[in-house]
Amino acid sequence: MTGWPRPDGLATAVAGPRPIEAVAGPDTRPLRSALWLGLAYVLTATLSLYLSRQPGSIATIWYPNALAVGVLLHLRSTRAALATWLSVACANLAANLVWNLDLPLAAAFLVANLAEIAMAVALLRRAGMHTANLRTPWTVLRLLLLGGVLPQVPGGLLGAWALGQRPDMSAADIWLQWFEGSVLGALSLLMLVCLWLRTPAAVRRRELLDWRLAAMLPVTIAVTLWALTTVRFPIIFISLPLLLGAMVLPMLPACVLTLVASVTGATALALGLFVPPPVQANWEHGFIYLAFAAAMLPAQLLASTMAAMLDGRAALQARTAELEQANERLEHFVHMASHDLREPLNTMTQFGGLLQQDAGDALSADSREYLRLMSQAGQRMRHLLDDVLRHARLRAEEREPLVDVDLQRTVAEVLELLAGSLASSRGRVDVGPLPVVRGHPSLLSLLFQNLLANALKFVPPGRQPVVIVRAERLAGGHVISVADNGIGIAEADIPRLFKPFSRLHPQRLYEGTGLGLSLCQQIAKAHGGRVELHATPGQGSCFSVFLPLSGGAGSEAGAGPR
Repeated sequence: MTGWPRPDGLATAVAGPRPIEAVAGPDTRPLRSALWLGLAYVLTATLSLYLSRQPGSIATIWYPNALAVGVLLHLRSTRAALATWLSVACANLAANLVWNLDLPLAAAFLVANLAEIAMAVALLRRAGMHTANLRTPWTVLRLLLLGGVLPQVPGGLLGAWALGQRPDMSAADIWLQWFEGSVLGALSLLMLVCLWLRTPAAVRRRELLDWRLAAMLPVTIAVTLWALTTVRFPIIFISLPLLLGAMVLPMLPACVLTLVASVTGATALALGLFVPPPVQANWEHGFIYLAFAAAMLPAQLLASTMAAMLDGRAALQARTAELEQANERLEHFVHMASHDLREPLNTMTQFGGLLQQDAGDALSADSREYLRLMSQAGQRMRHLLDDVLRHARLRAEEREPLVDVDLQRTVAEVLELLAGSLASSRGRVDVGPLPVVRGHPSLLSLLFQNLLANALKFVPPGRQPVVIVRAERLAGGHVISVADNGIGIAEADIPRLFKPFSRLHPQRLYEGTGLGLSLCQQIAKAHGGRVELHATPGQGSCFSVFLPLSGGAGSEAGAGPR
């Protein structure tokens, strides 16, 4: 995996170029892609070895394994996979021999590296990472854990076995340096490789040519070098430009910054600009290099979190647009259906009335009763269509601009409309001073018309209705209460009242369609408020309408007792 520190050092890793066919479609040129993979391996391994070599240690950072894992993970055909593995093996031996490693030891390291890569690919494929959505933090964490941390444990053991005969290093030291170097390389590059292979070429080109990436690259390099050469604990400062890039850049450029910071750190080590603090034992180096590896992780998780948020917002906007179109179609359908239903309904009621008027005396008592029931059913159907149309018009009226609405005048106009109900029930409505609010006049008039009509209607037989309307100013809004002395409502039945077409009493006792209170709640919510109910069975009910000062959907509702 990682290079031996002396001139006879070895490069034992695999790397590869981007086989476009393996991701975008069938593998039509597996041999050509495998050759490019071998060339990229040799170059990546040579760079990693050159930047990572230090006297007395194995390579402190190693990139090619992560590159190989990302490429092999996304291959689709068996033919391409076989060609790629053959290219990996040949390139691994070639890289090791370039660094003057004897052939038996190069072969031993070949086995160790290929086994580590195979384990990483197997774990990732078993977890479905080759098709998983990488634009979520949990998926990114699983990708890096299964491909960049867990396989390095047995990989380091095999590497320690391959170098077990070297007298100048213990097996434990070899394993630790192998492990930390491979983990650091994987956390720096694996995510970038996977995103590169999955991103269309046009999108890659656009994101990599983003001016923000060009501005962040020198900042990342400068901050990394400054932190490594000046600050006692540089890891925190290295993360800062990466986190900033994760917030302002797409995922692919953000991962490019992570790789740049990693290569910059390796370069500082190779040139002696950064000298690790002295340690008492070799295992203490793990605190330094693994901490540097951990600095690569938060930015990638933040980038995936930002990507998930953007995807969620785009999906929400698309869903909102679909719902708006569906609502428009529904409103259009309701208008057409209501109009089409009114014609036969009007014909039925008109001819029924004419029949009762012209031949009423000649009809039997049962026939007259049938006509009366038919007329009542027609009236109920007409009321139901009216309420349905009000529901359909509600969204359209919500989009109208808000104006100042004098509730004192609104309630007075509503009482004029309810003059017939007041006279027939001998009811009394006591209206106190009411405020001026911001809202939709027609909707607020409909709200209080429903509340007052219910208060006059739902009273026990023989009781004179008494309705009290009061207003109170609270922090942030107004609360208008409509209290009556009617039949009241059991507490368990209160949630049902605000559901469309929900009725608590038979039609023969109290007429209605079951849409009135649902409509009231929707109107209040359209103004940023709400309707609440407090009632006692047999003693009456009190509806409280909370309206914020500003009005409008989404405004802060006026606070009130709960």
